[in-house]
Order: sequence, then structure tokens, then C-alpha cells
Amino acid sequence: MKNFYEDKKLNEAANEVIKYLSSLAPFYASQETLSQYSRRVNSYQPLKIHLDRQERFKQKIKEKIERLFNKEELADIKINLDNNQGLVGGIVDHHGILDHPWLLAIHLVSNFYKLLHRDTEGDILTFATGNVPLNEPFRRRGFMLNGKKINLFPKDDKNKIVYGLPKYNFNIVKHLQEESHQWHTFTEKEQTLLTNIDGLINGIDFSTCQYLGDQLTKINYYLWPYLFEEKIRNKVTHLMVIEYDDIVVDYLIDVLRNEPESFIYQMLFNDKFRQKIITNFSGAVGAWVEDGAVGTHFFWGLDDNNEHVRLELTAGYLINLEASFKLAFTPEAIIAKLKEKKLLPGMFLKFSLIMLYMGLRPLAGYSIEYLTRIKQKMIEILKDDFPQEAKWAKNVPVDSMNLIAICQGRDEQGKLKELHAFDIIYRGGFTKEYFDKLDSFCFKDYMIPPMLFAYQYGINKYGEANSKKELPISESYLQKFLEKIF
Repeated sequence: MKNFYEDKKLNEAANEVIKYLSSLAPFYASQETLSQYSRRVNSYQPLKIHLDRQERFKQKIKEKIERLFNKEELADIKINLDNNQGLVGGIVDHHGILDHPWLLAIHLVSNFYKLLHRDTEGDILTFATGNVPLNEPFRRRGFMLNGKKINLFPKDDKNKIVYGLPKYNFNIVKHLQEESHQWHTFTEKEQTLLTNIDGLINGIDFSTCQYLGDQLTKINYYLWPYLFEEKIRNKVTHLMVIEYDDIVVDYLIDVLRNEPESFIYQMLFNDKFRQKIITNFSGAVGAWVEDGAVGTHFFWGLDDNNEHVRLELTAGYLINLEASFKLAFTPEAIIAKLKEKKLLPGMFLKFSLIMLYMGLRPLAGYSIEYLTRIKQKMIEILKDDFPQEAKWAKNVPVDSMNLIAICQGRDEQGKLKELHAFDIIYRGGFTKEYFDKLDSFCFKDYMIPPMLFAYQYGINKYGEANSKKELPISESYLQKFLEKIF
């Protein structure tokens, strides 16, 4: 048993967690502060081959930012995409209006050292996936304010994927007054906040946007500063959350067209190597289950309603008979469907491409375990057919874990509660004192509150139900640490 904590109960629980999530072990031992940790994970000098491969990806990011923001906005954006610096980016966020405390923590923790230093550190660049439905666990078709749910999208659209959806009219107040008839359930102070947010959003120049995802990027850029109290707001680094599925797709198309000798091309279109990949990753988290209804072979299809279609590779075709989806598995057909926005790379293909092939350093949450496992397994497979790629892939770090409980506050009864984005804005925003306090504890301390969640997550993803143990801790026991801060 490893010695992570002096408290015997916590230590026992942490050791049970790492039986399934071994990648978390360094974090249960970490003595780093949040500033030290975040500075370290943002410092990355990749191999030259990866740096060269990242140039195209960086260029596509620049082009997207230049397309989304007008001249006046661009003049105030401070994103550093130096071609001599390795690309580092959050890959966990689900694209939507800022809301869930866990997703907020991803941005805050991984960029903690730069939050109040925009003058020297510039703005935050991070990525969000649009390959999620409008109604999913982190975002239920809208956002929360003081425990009240505000839907932005119709119920009939709940299974539509964010990626590729057309622009949307965000009339929050009108919706609450005339459609959902919720306006009277909000206090006067809450109504004032919602009116101000409605005005802020409708004052944004959306003429530069083509899709809903574009709008969400701009909305979050303008909302982010309000998470900080007014007296420090002018020092706060801005947040640029880019929906990166289209950039990944464009990059993949480049590779398929121009690099047929690459392991990415070969894993798709070389029958022998592809079968090796399919066999070895069958049952892996984020990949597929042979003869099952879990995951998808390399790509997700999107139907006419912009909803997910699970695909199986059979006899040279990607097929889903129930959805009447049949696509020849050839470079030409795949590229055409990608360009039509009717096909999206699955998690396995996406991270093989941008992490192992391109060398992106991913800033993750509990997906660190998945990323670690995919890296280890792919290196073993690449050794035979692509030995040089296997050596290069070893140099891509995946050692970041940013999903910790820092968005906390007290309710009217003085009890701790997680704060959603609009709860924080409602309360006037984070203070400098708040961040100073957070930075006075070790990273390992922040791993304590979600320990039971981590254990359940590990069992569900990588264990078996009959192997589950009753840990010697409770939620209330774990929350004691938060009492020291909040």
C-alpha cells in the first residue's frame, strides 16, 4: 500500500482508487500548489517531428479565431500560438454556455497560474467537443442559476449534436416570460442578472458565426470575465473555448490526402494493420465492443436530425442498417462525408490523431486514465509496424488531472454547495482572496473530496461490479477538507 495520506481511511481509499485509475497515483502524492502544477502542465517542448505536425493545426486555430471575431475584437485577443512552442490544450469540456462547476474547474485549474496575469500571460486557449448532445449530464439543454434550470433549446432537440447545428436566437428573458413561463419563479435580483446576461449575449456580433458552436465560443469569451469580481476583472486572462471537432476533421482530411504512409492512414485503410487495431482495442473505453452496442468503429455517423449513429465496419462499409447508413470505407468516401458534416472521428481516432500523431499535450480530467491506456497500448502496437512512431509517442505527456472541487460556496443555511457559473456571477464573482486561499493547499488535498466518485468511476469503466468494496469513508468525511477553504 502506498503512503499518500496520514489519515489511514483516506489512504486506504486512495489505494483502492488507483487499482482502477493508476494514472491518479501521482496526484494523490502531489505536493504542488495549483500555481506550480498549472505552470508545469502548460510548459511543453515537444519533439521536432510533433512541433512540425502541429503547425497545420495551429494555423487552423488561428484561421477559426480570425473568422469568428471582428477586427475590433481581434485587436484585444492575446492568444499565443508560437510555432516554437508545443501545443497544450484542455480536451474535456463539452461545448456549451459556461455552466457546470466541474467543467469550470477544468479551465480554472489547468490555467491557475495565469488567471490574474493577462498582461504577462495573455489569454487562455482551450478546446471543447461539439460531439455531444444538447441534453447531456454536464449541460441539460441550458444552464443553472441558484438551483433553477433554464432551458435554451427545445425538448425535441435534446439528442441533436452540437457540432454542425445552425445558429440560434438567444432570447433568454423572452423565453422565460412567454414560453416556459418561469420568469415569476426568479427573485428580483435574479431577474436583473438574467436581463443583463440577455443584453450581453444579444449585444455580441454573431454576424461572424456560421454555427451554434461559433456562437458559444463568443458567448463564453464575453461571459468569462464576469466570473471574477469587478475590482480584479481588468487583470483576468480571457477564455477562448474553441469547438475543435471541425479543426480535427480538417486536420484528418489533410493527413488522409497527403500522408498515406502515416500510421493514421494505415490504421484505417491497411486491412492487416486495421484488423490489428480493431482486435486490440475491442472493449477498450472510448473505442468499440465487437458484437455489442457500445462505441463505434473509428467514426460516428450523423443522421438528418444531427443525432449520433453508431457504425460497424463490415465487408468494406461503415454500416448502421436501422439508420439506413451505409458508407464505403475508402479515403474518398470518408473525406466526402467528413466535409458534409455527416461523419465525426470517435474518441479513439481523434486522440490517436491529435495526441499520438500530432503531439498535443492534453489537459484532462478522469479521462487521463483513458488517455494513458490508449497511449500505452498504441505504443505496443506501433512497435512492430511503426517503430519510430512508437518512440516518438512516448514523449507526449498525458499527466494532467484538472477535475477537482474548487467551485464551492455556502447556501443560505451555511452549507457547502457546488456553484455553477451563473451562481458565481450572481454572487459577484471570484475574489483574489479566494484564489490566494486555494493556492495555499497541495494538489493532493484537492483529490480528497471526489474520492468516492473516482472510485465509482474506476469500477464502472475499468472494473467489475462484484469487485467493488465498501470504502471506509463517507461523502461527509471527504467534505471536511472543503470546510478549511470555503
